[in-house]
Amino acid sequence: MASSPDRRRRSRSGRLRDGLIWGALLGAAGGAVLGAAIDGLGAAAGALVGAVILAPAEAVMAMTQGVAEPKPLVGRIVASALLMAVLGWLLGLIYGPGHVLLTAIVSGGLLGLLGLRPMKLALGVVVGAVVGLALRGLDDGLEPAVVAATVTVAYRVVAAIVYRNRPLVRIMAEEVPAADLAYVVPFEARSRYVGADYVEQLAEVRGGTFRRNPPDVGILASLDALRGPTFEPGRVHPLIREFYEHTSRFKLSIVPEWRRWMKPAYEVFKRVVAEPLGQAAIPSNIEEAQRGMVSTIDTRGWIRTFADSGKPIYVGIYTSFRHDERGYVSVGFPIPGSNFTATLEPCNEGESDLVLTSRSELPFPGHYLSSVDSERDALTVIKLLSFEERIHVLVSDGELRTEHSFSLAGVRFLTLHYEMSRLGVRSS
Repeated sequence: MASSPDRRRRSRSGRLRDGLIWGALLGAAGGAVLGAAIDGLGAAAGALVGAVILAPAEAVMAMTQGVAEPKPLVGRIVASALLMAVLGWLLGLIYGPGHVLLTAIVSGGLLGLLGLRPMKLALGVVVGAVVGLALRGLDDGLEPAVVAATVTVAYRVVAAIVYRNRPLVRIMAEEVPAADLAYVVPFEARSRYVGADYVEQLAEVRGGTFRRNPPDVGILASLDALRGPTFEPGRVHPLIREFYEHTSRFKLSIVPEWRRWMKPAYEVFKRVVAEPLGQAAIPSNIEEAQRGMVSTIDTRGWIRTFADSGKPIYVGIYTSFRHDERGYVSVGFPIPGSNFTATLEPCNEGESDLVLTSRSELPFPGHYLSSVDSERDALTVIKLLSFEERIHVLVSDGELRTEHSFSLAGVRFLTLHYEMSRLGVRSS
């Protein structure tokens, strides 16, 4: 009996169609704004040229690209330049032509910011300034679309040389069944809003059982599941074990500590992305944190909301798994059609502290962005190589506390200071 085709894999005709459509749209959009900026060409001709050149190029790359391989560098640079040309055109609509240097610096800064490394942001601004000065010297009337595209090509080439051995991401899997990827939480949001009712909706879709904040439930069934060479559960303070195994017994308070250079960017992200999404809306300051937090455990999900409004701060799905006699914790944050997963290695620290960290030489700890197709049981996963996280849980003067820090390329940008106390028990 012939085996049935693997429906997780895109067909050759599907990859060809996707490449042609994406290439035609991007080529037409970028070509139109560049064509409008070139005397004697025009937007219509530029769009036609861009679509005719890029569509077949994208189709060829899609057909020849290996499983879990990135597109060729040249293709990525061309696509970035066309996208940034559109952005440059939009900047020109905002503040008009004749701002070559400003457009170049803004474009370079945005490219560097997307690199998720402080040094890449600095590199983007420097490249933008240098290219902008050069272009202004040649022609101070250049259209913003041309300036942005030129800066993009220069930045991508320089960054490819400087960071050739330090990639930002690694493709881990392409359309692989969820059961093969224990380090990823395969739950996505099926609407544009995640929200505090996500777990109830997930249970309904998957035919599971839902319980809202049952008594004594924890985000982990037992710390013993995490035992391994770096972690002995018996060394952990009893209050820490109680918190993880009976999380619903505790109330939490949070104080955020943002680095100044990250806070403005996060404010934009929060207003534009996090709050409309109903996910990852971390308090921006102490005043906002003082609104209070409500923590509930819904079956497998840990939901944290603002006490005064009920709006979500975090919606996380907690799991654990074992491999080669080691236990790991994975926390999945559902987003539309995708999931952001943090997989952490447990370690003992001091006499009785617990540390969960993504900074490890082991293959699994890290942060993963997954495209989830539940209908076909197909996950495509990339690992974010510069993002790091460390959770230090300790008991100090009888109080249970957590220092939860986040870093980019080794530079800490946020620490969340948690204090946890039993419900109905007043802290001394």
